[in-house]
Amino acid sequence: MNLMCLPAMAADSSAETIYYEDGSYAIITLTSSSVRASKSDIKAYTYYNPQGQRCFTYRLLASFTYNGVMSRADTAENTVSIYRQGWDMSTHSEYVSGNTAYGRATFTGPNGESRTVSLTLTCDKNGNIS
Repeated sequence: MNLMCLPAMAADSSAETIYYEDGSYAIITLTSSSVRASKSDIKAYTYYNPQGQRCFTYRLLASFTYNGVMSRADTAENTVSIYRQGWDMSTHSEYVSGNTAYGRATFTGPNGESRTVSLTLTCDKNGNIS
């Protein structure tokens, strides 16, 4: 009999909604998964226009290591999905510093509108992400 042991993996997610004055809104979600002393996390910002149509999603992907004494952000990168014609990402920047991953992007829309996204992911010494 051949058995394969895999490390336990936990996943969770949470959501927050931001409403803008023009009637548009964004939903920010955080999804975390962990394997032993490392975590991979995705924070996603999805923008909806005033008509409730999904326009784009910007995702900050980050990996962390932690050991109960300290934590460190190892990588930060982005993925983007465009759902409505005319929207495009004009600038972006992702980087890590200490135990935090940073992502910032600016999107422009078909009617000259502009939306700037700033996301952070921070890991504490016990692997808790905020």
